[in-house]
Parts: sequence; structure tokens; C-alpha cells
Amino acid sequence: MIPIVETRSLSKTYRSDFGRKSVQALQDLSLSVYQGEIFALLGLNGAGKSTLMKILLDLVRPTSGEVRVFGETLKSYHWRRKVGYLPELFAVPRFMTALNVLRYLGELSGIKGNALSVRIDEMIVRVGLSEAANRQVHTFSKGMVLRLGVAQALLHQPQILFLDEPTEGLDPLGRKMVRTLLIDLANSGVTILLNSHLLSEVELVAHRVGILHKGRLRAQGKLSELLPQNQHFEVEVAENPSLEGPWTFLQVRSGWTSEVQGSEQLQQLLAALKSRSVPVLAVKPVRTTLEDVFFNYISGDGDAEDNSDQADYP
Repeated sequence: MIPIVETRSLSKTYRSDFGRKSVQALQDLSLSVYQGEIFALLGLNGAGKSTLMKILLDLVRPTSGEVRVFGETLKSYHWRRKVGYLPELFAVPRFMTALNVLRYLGELSGIKGNALSVRIDEMIVRVGLSEAANRQVHTFSKGMVLRLGVAQALLHQPQILFLDEPTEGLDPLGRKMVRTLLIDLANSGVTILLNSHLLSEVELVAHRVGILHKGRLRAQGKLSELLPQNQHFEVEVAENPSLEGPWTFLQVRSGWTSEVQGSEQLQQLLAALKSRSVPVLAVKPVRTTLEDVFFNYISGDGDAEDNSDQADYP
């Protein structure tokens, strides 16, 4: 399968102070994103996420490496009409109404006449702005502006979406709306590459994730592939079994619980409980979250709050 987005050994160095100082924003980054996939790029502020997205959109030129979109180099320009983009700070003239914004941006995308009117009506409904369509943008909340940004990114029916923090500032209802929209788009074959700090949101929608730290891609893959193999389990019993060995039970409201690591230890504990005729009330996997995985990959590497490219150079 040919990737929709592909980078090979991509690096970007920014120079400041008249060339005397340099900032390595990206280092030897290679990734592939495929059709119909939601790929989430995770990283702290300054990790290089926005720099990567700007390079993929040909807004910033890489120092070295190769980028292909739809199998073409960025110089071909044929791919641009297939791309939708929502920047982190989406802003439009405050005096314009939502309808005026979408009509103006739709015409810039090459959509005209009745086809544009139909698309505007569809998107206004889809992002939940029907009642505010004729209001000026300065009356919108931050979440409403963001939903308008989602609408403009989808107006020309792109085949790939680049989204920078698409749910930042939305209330729970708005985040659910965006999640549902992204899943529906991916199911229809649209490829989505997004940046996000909200790991719990990413966990609900992403097919694969990439963990970017200090300009380097530390890991990429399905969440199930990135989870540690030694899963933890919680065993609950009705009474303190007072077992000999490494088992420690803590009292909870419903009984006593002990946490073990890996299936081998679990089987050993269950066998010990059975030998003492202690009934087991429940065995529960202790869920490892995407946040756990993320911090595991970036920990132990100096200052986790390194902001080497936080300025997010233009």
C-alpha cells in the first residue's frame, strides 16, 4: 500500500541571531500515513509537531530529507486541492458571519454557485452552527470559532486533513462531535493527521500514534503495539488471605485486593489462593493509558519540558 503521507530522514534546523545560533526542530524523522487512517502526533510543547505539519503543508522548507504527499513531491503542487487544514489558531475577520467566512474560503478553494451553497449548508449543520450561521464571528465563543474552522477545512471535500489541536477549547459535547466527525471521515477513506495534547481524546479516535520528543520520533504504531507486554492485574478476594510470599493485599470497601504484574504472576497468585480455598471475587486488568505510554517514551531524557522549538518559527 502506497502511503498518502511519507517522510524520509526529515530534518529541520532553524537559525537565529544572524546565523550564530541554531535550533534543531526535527531530526532524521521518517513516518508513513495511509489512506483512511487517523494518525495522531503526540509531543510536549516544543517537540516539533507544528514544524512537521508546516513542512507537510509546504509552508516551511526542510533542511534535509524527503516528503511525499499522494506519492508526489511537494514541488508538484497537484496535491494541494486535496488537502484540508485547520491551524491551531484559526482566525478570520471578526465582522464576517459564519456563512460569509465559508463562502469566501470556499470560493478560494474553487467551489462556486449552487455546489458551494449546498456544501456550506451541509457543513454548518454538521458542526452544529445552524443557529449561529448569520452571526458575526466576534460574537462566537472559542469553541464555536474552532467548529467553524473544522467546517472550512472540510468544505472542499479533501482527501487528507491536517488538524492542529482540533478539540482544544471545546466543551465535552463539541469534542464528541469532532470525534464522531473524524471517525466518519476516516471510514469514508479520508486520511487524517492530527496534533493533540489531549491524550484521552486521541486514544478514542487514533488508529496509530507517533510520539515526538525533542525533534525525534521516539515511537510509532498502534496503541496496542506500544503498550507494555507485562500487563498488570488486580485480584479481589472477600477476606485477607494472609498468604506467604510476595503478595500484598490492601483492604477496600468490597474486600481485599492485590496487584500483580504479568500473566505468570497472576497464575501463581490464583494457584496460591486456590490452595488456601480463598474464593476470588474478581480479576481485572489494570488499564494502561496512552498517557502512561507517552510519558514512558519521553522520560529519562533530560528536561521533559525542553522547549527548543517552542517559538514555532514561521
